[in-house]
Amino acid sequence: MKESSLIHIIAPAGAVNKKNVKGGIKFLSSLGFSCIPGSALFNSDGYLAGTDADRLNDIQTALNDSGVLAVWAARGGYGTTRIIDQIKWNKFFKKPSWLIGFSDITALHIHLSNNNIPSIHGPMVGQAVDEACQESVRLVGSILKNDFPEYKLTGHAMNRPGKATGPITGGNLTLICATLGTATEIITDNKILFIEDINEPAYKIDRMMVQLKRAGKLSRLKGLIVGHMTEVTDEKQFGKTVFEIITEHTKDFSFPVCFQFPAGHEMPNMPLILGMKSELTVEKKRINLCYL
Repeated sequence: MKESSLIHIIAPAGAVNKKNVKGGIKFLSSLGFSCIPGSALFNSDGYLAGTDADRLNDIQTALNDSGVLAVWAARGGYGTTRIIDQIKWNKFFKKPSWLIGFSDITALHIHLSNNNIPSIHGPMVGQAVDEACQESVRLVGSILKNDFPEYKLTGHAMNRPGKATGPITGGNLTLICATLGTATEIITDNKILFIEDINEPAYKIDRMMVQLKRAGKLSRLKGLIVGHMTEVTDEKQFGKTVFEIITEHTKDFSFPVCFQFPAGHEMPNMPLILGMKSELTVEKKRINLCYL
């Protein structure tokens, strides 16, 4: 990517905690980055970080700035899909920066992955004030300096072994399903799909996996990475765990499946580079992920 230390900080979704975001910016500065806060970064409009027009203006300004290294979201929540269809991508696609964030930012990651532009699924700026998150933030900083991680992790008994090569796409499962039938519908053919979610009952996870399968989004996958499934409720009433649900809906396919990858709504939230050719090796006792 670019030789720059400038990072735009934006809030395209929920209103931010001003103290946390300022602390996060201070931590990023300690890593050698210069942060440019969006003009509406600390705005609020009910739940949202300012009006749709406020948030759209900030993200458009950031994406249009060809001289910056990255555009980093301050937080997620909800609201990005309200403005995604109004974003003009022409300038950004000609000279892209890194886009960083997770959760609601999945909507943007998917659009970039669909257009073969790498981005970083990783922690928010507002989380960088938390010591428990800072190692993940440092890893993002390393990626920004072209030092890409190789993950060698402990496996899981429910893993389906195999090797997959291809770009990673996805993010939050709810946001993935929200793209279906839209202008930014996720493209999964010949890709490794990453999913994570928070505070969803088991039956909704089941419903979303059924939806992906019915939409043909699992039929040509190279591999599946399952990240944190946080605060899932209703597993006992539903009669299956989340991992059992995912196993059931992928049993007719041959791609490798990796469970419990440390990314999502818990710590550690290890950064994943989406849209870049990757190699995933899955075994029962170990997982290896590297970028090619």
